[in-house]
Amino acid sequence: MTTSPASRLAALAVLAALTLLIPTTVSAADLVVRIEGVRSGAGDIRVAVHQRTAGVDFPDVAGIVEAAIRPAAGAGVFIIAGLVPGDYAIAAFHDEDRDGDLNTNLLGMPTEGYGFSNEARELFGPPGFDAAAFVIEADERRPVVTVKIDYPGS
Repeated sequence: MTTSPASRLAALAVLAALTLLIPTTVSAADLVVRIEGVRSGAGDIRVAVHQRTAGVDFPDVAGIVEAAIRPAAGAGVFIIAGLVPGDYAIAAFHDEDRDGDLNTNLLGMPTEGYGFSNEARELFGPPGFDAAAFVIEADERRPVVTVKIDYPGS
């Protein structure tokens, strides 16, 4: 069976229209996290990127989607690769003694430096996700977020 040029052209037009309905692949971004305010080169800087997770309080480890550790000496910039568009928040701390934990005193107050995206702060306890949240848009390839490390008592 042969088809006319007009029917082939119509079929091609339908195929072209259908391809517009197929979702395109979402591009991933490489997030640049700038760390400021580190008071010494002792220990490590630990950065955790969180997504909003139902039933999980920020900055609980259950919300972490990416994390990085680097020696504090020269740890000014972290590149977190492959983040899809969405809402994120960052928690970071200066693990001066390299024990893997944000050390606290008997009252539960941090004794090592820490910080959050948006310079989010609460009077008692860590900020909520919304206070620290930022958005990576679909067209962003290399967004930049700065986290300032603050030290208790300073």
